[in-house]
Amino acid sequence: MRNFILLLLILLLSLFATDAPAESAERWVIDNVHVVPMSRNEVLHDRSVLIENGRITGIRAAGTRPEGYRPIDGRGGFLMPGLAEMHAHVPGERADRQLREDILFLYLSNGVTLARGMLGEPWHLELREALTSEDMLGPRLITSGPSFNGNSVESPEQGADMVREQAEAGYDFLKIHPGLSREEFDAVVEAAREVGIRFAGHVPEDVGIDRALEARYASIDHLDRYPRALVDEETLASVDPGFFDYRLAPFADEDAIPEIAERTRDAGVWNVPTETLMHNLLLMNPDMAEKDRPELRYLPADMVERWQDWARRTQAEEDYDRQAAEAFMALRKDLIKALHEAGAGLLMGSDAPQVFNVPGFSIHHEMAIMEAAGLSPYEVLRTATVNPARFFNAEDDWGQVREGMRAELILLDGNPLEDLSNLRDPRGVMIGSRWLDREAIGRKLRAIEDRYARD
Repeated sequence: MRNFILLLLILLLSLFATDAPAESAERWVIDNVHVVPMSRNEVLHDRSVLIENGRITGIRAAGTRPEGYRPIDGRGGFLMPGLAEMHAHVPGERADRQLREDILFLYLSNGVTLARGMLGEPWHLELREALTSEDMLGPRLITSGPSFNGNSVESPEQGADMVREQAEAGYDFLKIHPGLSREEFDAVVEAAREVGIRFAGHVPEDVGIDRALEARYASIDHLDRYPRALVDEETLASVDPGFFDYRLAPFADEDAIPEIAERTRDAGVWNVPTETLMHNLLLMNPDMAEKDRPELRYLPADMVERWQDWARRTQAEEDYDRQAAEAFMALRKDLIKALHEAGAGLLMGSDAPQVFNVPGFSIHHEMAIMEAAGLSPYEVLRTATVNPARFFNAEDDWGQVREGMRAELILLDGNPLEDLSNLRDPRGVMIGSRWLDREAIGRKLRAIEDRYARD
């Protein structure tokens, strides 16, 4: 019987095994490094960072190398907290196992150490535990359950039952998709308040931004329905709004932006803009995607081809309006800046893997757009570090480099506070007790590229 149980445990662990090249140790010291704590806009020069059992246990003057600690040479490098991808997608149980492992590694290879999965399923609860316990290599996972949408919710009563079922199952939050009626949405919100679970995502058309703010979404993703709050009823009645209301942008009253930003702040609602998704679908030339996004080589060709077909169809529609699309992107930058200036919370999220967004890599494109909207590098970085920790009420657990925090860290060659592009090609990534250096990351990326090589 004992041998049978041992064999069963080995088989179960093999389900989560990965060939990803990571070194593991109970104690590490990252020496001669410049620390970017993210608690403030500064750099702590020439430090040694001690790590034990996946936690930062000390930050001391450089040269501190206590016995029993495995060294990492941080010489000349900059150490900052790992990034949170707050609108991520993770393949499900029925997806190809190798693809699942590859996508999780792609996130981690770019310093994404936490992913908020925006479309969950029961198996993701097992995956969440495997990632947290380091039985599988990848970012820690925060997961929703299956989405609440026009197909999954058939009545207010059934929607409320679905809320209670997901809360009891142990999901972290609820995912809202389009299609809910106002009555169904209200029932979902009431049940969510009763059982103490938050909800996030899209804003259904019948709900609208006013009710969304009143209901206090945890986060509104994609800036969904904000353009509608900036146009009059006559425009709404006469203009086909299109994908995420992009055709409404030329008619938006920009003077109304500060007011909706302040209302968002007062409601305590966060936003995850996912700007790169909008840009990729509406403005990127789909035939140039693999040149503009060379990291697409790390994904299967058929996945990329589906995205190209979607973008081609969108941009080939008879009523596709490129000028409106450009105005839409400009309007969204104004909204981002206004939300930031009003003190409404912003979170970093790119919606990967979706429409040319490769997990991990897409964060860099998202950061560039956020900076172009008027945020400083420090302010952009906070949307991926400190802000997500605040969002999850976990400021004492992760999101900064200081004693007691999780060892979820990125080692960079250059200062990210001076140039966000320094986040590309990290020298190394630490997730708990596991360390991946640049060489190991490169080997794994080359293996993934070979696996999906184009003919």
